[in-house]
Amino acid sequence: MQIGRYEILEIIGTGAHGRVARAHDPMIGRLVAIKLFPKELASGEARQRFIQEARVVGQLSHPSIITLHDMGIDEATQTPYLVMEYLEGQPLDRILEKGSVPYPRACAWAAEVACALGVAHRKGVIHGDVKPANMLITDDGRLKLMDFGMARLASRDSKATPLVGTPAYWCPEQIMGKPQDARSDLFSLGVVLYEMVTGKRPFDADSLQAICSRVLSSTPLPPSHANPSVPSNFDGIVARCLAKDPAARYAPAEALAEELYPLARRKETPVPVTQSNGNGHGLRDRAARLLRSA
Repeated sequence: MQIGRYEILEIIGTGAHGRVARAHDPMIGRLVAIKLFPKELASGEARQRFIQEARVVGQLSHPSIITLHDMGIDEATQTPYLVMEYLEGQPLDRILEKGSVPYPRACAWAAEVACALGVAHRKGVIHGDVKPANMLITDDGRLKLMDFGMARLASRDSKATPLVGTPAYWCPEQIMGKPQDARSDLFSLGVVLYEMVTGKRPFDADSLQAICSRVLSSTPLPPSHANPSVPSNFDGIVARCLAKDPAARYAPAEALAEELYPLARRKETPVPVTQSNGNGHGLRDRAARLLRSA
Protein backbone atom coordinates (compact mmCIF):
# COMPACT_ATOMS: atom_id res chain seq x y z
CA MET A 1 0.00 0.00 0.00
CA GLN A 2 1.25 3.47 -0.89
CA ILE A 3 0.34 6.74 0.83
CA GLY A 4 1.93 9.71 -0.86
CA ARG A 5 5.52 8.73 -1.45
CA TYR A 6 5.51 6.40 1.58
CA GLU A 7 5.30 2.61 1.47
CA ILE A 8 3.08 1.25 4.24
CA LEU A 9 4.75 -1.79 5.84
CA GLU A 10 2.28 -2.64 8.60
CA ILE A 11 -0.44 -1.18 10.81
CA ILE A 12 0.94 -0.94 14.34
CA GLY A 13 -1.91 0.81 16.14
CA THR A 14 -5.56 1.79 15.88
CA GLY A 15 -7.31 4.47 17.88
CA ALA A 16 -10.42 6.62 17.95
CA HIS A 17 -8.95 9.14 15.52
CA GLY A 18 -7.17 6.93 13.01
CA ARG A 19 -4.57 4.25 12.43
CA VAL A 20 -0.81 4.33 12.87
CA ALA A 21 1.43 2.52 10.40
CA ARG A 22 5.12 1.72 10.17
CA ALA A 23 6.25 2.90 6.76
CA HIS A 24 9.32 3.42 4.58
CA ASP A 25 10.36 6.75 3.13
CA PRO A 26 12.15 5.84 -0.13
CA MET A 27 13.43 9.36 -0.74
CA ILE A 28 15.46 9.50 2.49
CA GLY A 29 15.68 5.76 3.10
CA ARG A 30 14.35 5.65 6.65
CA LEU A 31 11.51 4.16 8.66
CA VAL A 32 8.73 6.53 9.70
CA ALA A 33 5.45 6.33 11.57
CA ILE A 34 2.40 7.52 9.67
CA LYS A 35 -0.91 8.41 11.24
CA LEU A 36 -3.79 7.84 8.82
CA PHE A 37 -6.92 9.89 9.41
CA PRO A 38 -10.53 9.35 8.23
CA LYS A 39 -11.43 10.49 4.71
CA GLU A 40 -13.92 12.96 6.18
CA LEU A 41 -10.99 15.26 6.96
CA ALA A 42 -9.97 15.45 3.30
CA SER A 43 -12.60 17.88 2.06
CA GLY A 44 -14.24 21.21 2.85
CA GLU A 45 -13.62 23.05 6.09
CA ALA A 46 -12.31 19.87 7.73
CA ARG A 47 -9.49 19.76 5.18
CA GLN A 48 -8.45 23.30 6.05
CA ARG A 49 -8.57 22.57 9.79
CA PHE A 50 -6.42 19.48 9.28
CA ILE A 51 -3.81 21.41 7.31
CA GLN A 52 -3.83 24.28 9.82
CA GLU A 53 -3.38 22.02 12.84
CA ALA A 54 -0.65 19.99 11.10
CA ARG A 55 1.25 23.21 10.47
CA VAL A 56 0.91 24.22 14.11
CA VAL A 57 2.08 20.81 15.34
CA GLY A 58 5.02 20.97 12.93
CA GLN A 59 6.28 24.04 14.79
CA LEU A 60 6.67 22.13 18.06
CA SER A 61 10.22 21.14 18.88
CA HIS A 62 11.19 19.43 22.14
CA PRO A 63 13.10 16.21 23.00
CA SER A 64 9.92 14.77 24.52
CA ILE A 65 7.59 15.53 21.60
CA ILE A 66 7.41 13.13 18.65
CA THR A 67 8.86 14.98 15.65
CA LEU A 68 6.52 15.67 12.74
CA HIS A 69 8.37 15.24 9.43
CA ASP A 70 5.65 15.71 6.84
CA MET A 71 1.90 15.88 6.20
CA GLY A 72 -0.37 15.47 3.24
CA ILE A 73 -3.60 14.16 1.76
CA ASP A 74 -3.20 11.16 -0.51
CA GLU A 75 -5.16 12.08 -3.61
CA ALA A 76 -5.72 8.49 -4.74
CA THR A 77 -7.41 7.38 -1.51
CA GLN A 78 -8.35 10.80 -0.07
CA THR A 79 -6.53 9.84 3.13
CA PRO A 80 -5.07 12.66 5.26
CA TYR A 81 -1.84 11.66 7.00
CA LEU A 82 0.92 12.87 9.30
CA VAL A 83 4.46 11.50 9.00
CA MET A 84 6.43 11.26 12.25
CA GLU A 85 9.69 9.87 13.51
CA TYR A 86 9.58 6.13 14.14
CA LEU A 87 10.88 4.90 17.49
CA GLU A 88 11.00 1.46 19.06
CA GLY A 89 9.19 1.27 22.37
CA GLN A 90 5.78 0.81 23.93
CA PRO A 91 3.05 3.18 25.08
CA LEU A 92 2.83 3.91 28.77
CA ASP A 93 -0.63 2.36 29.08
CA ARG A 94 0.82 -1.06 28.28
CA ILE A 95 3.48 -0.59 30.94
CA LEU A 96 0.81 0.41 33.47
CA GLU A 97 -1.13 -2.78 32.73
CA LYS A 98 1.59 -4.50 34.79
CA GLY A 99 1.15 -2.10 37.73
CA SER A 100 2.69 1.12 38.99
CA VAL A 101 6.14 2.36 37.97
CA PRO A 102 8.91 3.35 40.42
CA TYR A 103 8.13 6.68 42.04
CA PRO A 104 11.30 8.54 40.91
CA ARG A 105 10.80 7.36 37.34
CA ALA A 106 7.16 8.49 37.39
CA CYS A 107 8.24 11.95 38.57
CA ALA A 108 10.90 12.18 35.85
CA TRP A 109 8.52 11.11 33.10
CA ALA A 110 5.75 13.46 34.26
CA ALA A 111 8.25 16.33 34.46
CA GLU A 112 9.27 15.63 30.87
CA VAL A 113 5.65 15.72 29.75
CA ALA A 114 5.14 18.99 31.64
CA CYS A 115 8.12 20.58 29.87
CA ALA A 116 6.87 19.33 26.49
CA LEU A 117 3.42 20.73 27.19
CA GLY A 118 4.98 24.03 28.22
CA VAL A 119 6.59 24.32 24.79
CA ALA A 120 3.27 23.57 23.09
CA HIS A 121 1.34 25.98 25.30
CA ARG A 122 3.69 28.83 24.47
CA LYS A 123 2.91 28.17 20.79
CA GLY A 124 -0.78 28.46 21.57
CA VAL A 125 -1.40 24.71 21.35
CA ILE A 126 -3.20 22.53 23.86
CA HIS A 127 -2.85 18.77 23.50
CA GLY A 128 -6.40 17.93 24.48
CA ASP A 129 -5.84 14.19 25.04
CA VAL A 130 -3.04 13.70 27.57
CA LYS A 131 -3.15 10.03 28.61
CA PRO A 132 -0.78 7.04 28.91
CA ALA A 133 -1.68 5.74 25.44
CA ASN A 134 -0.26 8.97 23.99
CA MET A 135 3.07 8.65 25.79
CA LEU A 136 5.66 6.41 24.15
CA ILE A 137 8.41 4.98 26.34
CA THR A 138 11.33 4.22 24.06
CA ASP A 139 13.53 1.16 24.45
CA ASP A 140 16.24 3.36 26.05
CA GLY A 141 13.81 4.79 28.62
CA ARG A 142 12.97 8.15 27.08
CA LEU A 143 9.44 9.50 26.98
CA LYS A 144 7.85 10.94 23.85
CA LEU A 145 4.49 12.70 23.92
CA MET A 146 2.44 11.68 20.89
CA ASP A 147 -0.76 12.53 19.05
CA PHE A 148 -0.92 16.28 18.86
CA GLY A 149 -3.26 15.56 15.94
CA MET A 150 -6.10 16.54 18.28
CA ALA A 151 -4.41 19.76 19.31
CA ARG A 152 -6.38 22.98 19.02
CA LEU A 153 -5.25 26.55 19.06
CA ALA A 154 -5.62 27.61 22.68
CA SER A 155 -7.55 30.70 21.62
CA ARG A 156 -10.20 28.61 19.87
CA ASP A 157 -13.45 28.10 21.78
CA SER A 158 -13.83 24.36 22.33
CA LYS A 159 -17.52 24.41 23.29
CA ALA A 160 -18.49 22.80 19.99
CA THR A 161 -16.56 19.62 20.79
CA PRO A 162 -16.19 19.46 24.59
CA LEU A 163 -16.02 15.67 24.97
CA VAL A 164 -13.12 14.38 22.94
CA GLY A 165 -10.43 12.14 24.37
CA THR A 166 -10.68 9.42 27.02
CA PRO A 167 -13.21 9.86 29.88
CA ALA A 168 -10.88 8.74 32.70
CA TYR A 169 -8.57 11.67 31.86
CA TRP A 170 -11.19 14.36 31.21
CA CYS A 171 -10.98 17.59 33.22
CA PRO A 172 -14.00 19.23 34.92
CA GLU A 173 -14.27 22.10 32.43
CA GLN A 174 -14.31 19.60 29.57
CA ILE A 175 -17.22 17.70 31.08
CA MET A 176 -19.13 20.93 31.72
CA GLY A 177 -18.63 22.09 28.13
CA LYS A 178 -16.49 25.06 29.07
CA PRO A 179 -13.49 26.25 27.04
CA GLN A 180 -10.23 24.42 27.73
CA ASP A 181 -6.78 25.91 28.03
CA ALA A 182 -3.26 24.90 29.04
CA ARG A 183 -4.35 24.09 32.58
CA SER A 184 -6.73 21.45 31.23
CA ASP A 185 -3.73 19.48 29.97
CA LEU A 186 -2.19 19.65 33.44
CA PHE A 187 -5.29 18.15 35.05
CA SER A 188 -5.04 15.19 32.67
CA LEU A 189 -1.31 14.91 33.39
CA GLY A 190 -2.16 14.83 37.11
CA VAL A 191 -4.43 11.85 36.45
CA VAL A 192 -1.58 10.09 34.63
CA LEU A 193 0.88 10.91 37.42
CA TYR A 194 -1.51 9.50 40.03
CA GLU A 195 -1.95 6.35 37.96
CA MET A 196 1.79 5.89 37.49
CA VAL A 197 2.59 5.91 41.20
CA THR A 198 -0.47 4.04 42.49
CA GLY A 199 -1.38 1.75 39.61
CA LYS A 200 -4.97 3.10 39.78
CA ARG A 201 -6.86 5.91 38.09
CA PRO A 202 -8.10 8.51 40.58
CA PHE A 203 -11.62 8.82 39.13
CA ASP A 204 -12.16 5.34 37.73
CA ALA A 205 -15.72 3.96 37.74
CA ASP A 206 -17.93 1.47 35.91
CA SER A 207 -19.86 3.94 33.79
CA LEU A 208 -19.32 7.18 31.92
CA GLN A 209 -21.78 8.98 34.17
CA ALA A 210 -20.01 7.77 37.31
CA ILE A 211 -16.59 8.82 35.97
CA CYS A 212 -17.88 12.31 35.15
CA SER A 213 -19.50 12.60 38.58
CA ARG A 214 -16.24 11.69 40.32
CA VAL A 215 -14.18 14.09 38.22
CA LEU A 216 -16.58 16.90 39.07
CA SER A 217 -17.13 16.26 42.77
CA SER A 218 -14.88 13.65 44.39
CA THR A 219 -11.44 13.93 45.98
CA PRO A 220 -9.29 10.86 45.31
CA LEU A 221 -7.38 9.02 48.02
CA PRO A 222 -3.97 10.72 48.44
CA PRO A 223 -1.23 8.85 46.53
CA SER A 224 0.80 8.23 49.70
CA HIS A 225 -2.21 6.42 51.21
CA ALA A 226 -2.66 4.26 48.12
CA ASN A 227 1.08 3.51 47.89
CA PRO A 228 3.12 3.71 51.14
CA SER A 229 6.38 4.08 49.19
CA VAL A 230 5.24 7.51 48.01
CA PRO A 231 6.19 10.38 50.36
CA SER A 232 3.39 12.51 51.77
CA ASN A 233 4.86 15.74 50.33
CA PHE A 234 3.98 14.36 46.90
CA ASP A 235 0.26 14.42 47.70
CA GLY A 236 0.05 18.21 47.46
CA ILE A 237 1.59 18.22 43.99
CA VAL A 238 -1.01 15.79 42.67
CA ALA A 239 -3.82 17.61 44.47
CA ARG A 240 -2.84 20.87 42.80
CA CYS A 241 -2.83 19.20 39.37
CA LEU A 242 -6.28 17.76 40.07
CA ALA A 243 -7.81 20.97 41.40
CA LYS A 244 -11.39 21.40 40.16
CA ASP A 245 -10.77 25.11 39.58
CA PRO A 246 -8.24 25.65 36.73
CA ALA A 247 -6.98 28.78 38.49
CA ALA A 248 -5.69 26.62 41.35
CA ARG A 249 -3.56 24.39 39.08
CA TYR A 250 0.06 24.88 38.05
CA ALA A 251 0.81 27.59 35.53
CA PRO A 252 2.91 27.50 33.48
CA ALA A 253 3.48 23.79 32.98
CA GLU A 254 7.18 24.15 33.77
CA ALA A 255 6.23 25.09 37.34
CA LEU A 256 5.04 21.50 37.78
CA ALA A 257 8.29 20.18 36.31
CA GLU A 258 10.28 22.27 38.79
CA GLU A 259 8.49 20.53 41.67
CA LEU A 260 8.86 17.05 40.21
CA TYR A 261 12.53 17.04 39.25
CA PRO A 262 13.87 17.14 42.85
CA LEU A 263 11.55 14.23 43.74
CA ALA A 264 12.81 12.28 40.74
CA ARG A 265 16.29 12.35 42.27
CA ARG A 266 15.01 10.69 45.43
CA LYS A 267 16.20 7.15 46.16
CA GLU A 268 13.56 4.45 45.89
CA THR A 269 12.83 4.17 49.61
CA PRO A 270 9.63 4.83 51.54
CA VAL A 271 11.33 7.41 53.79
CA PRO A 272 10.35 10.95 52.65
CA VAL A 273 13.30 13.18 51.77
CA THR A 274 13.14 16.90 51.06
CA GLN A 275 15.74 18.11 48.57
CA SER A 276 16.68 21.47 47.18
CA ASN A 277 16.10 22.44 43.57
CA GLY A 278 18.87 25.02 43.40
CA ASN A 279 21.59 23.44 41.28
CA GLY A 280 21.28 26.09 38.56
CA HIS A 281 21.02 23.73 35.60
CA GLY A 282 18.30 24.09 32.97
CA LEU A 283 15.25 21.84 32.85
CA ARG A 284 16.44 20.06 29.73
CA ASP A 285 19.85 19.14 31.22
CA ARG A 286 18.18 17.80 34.35
CA ALA A 287 15.72 15.85 32.27
CA ALA A 288 18.47 14.04 30.39
CA ARG A 289 20.31 13.09 33.58
CA LEU A 290 17.18 11.95 35.39
CA LEU A 291 15.84 9.82 32.57
CA ARG A 292 19.19 8.03 32.34
CA SER A 293 19.11 7.26 36.06
CA ALA A 294 15.37 6.69 36.65
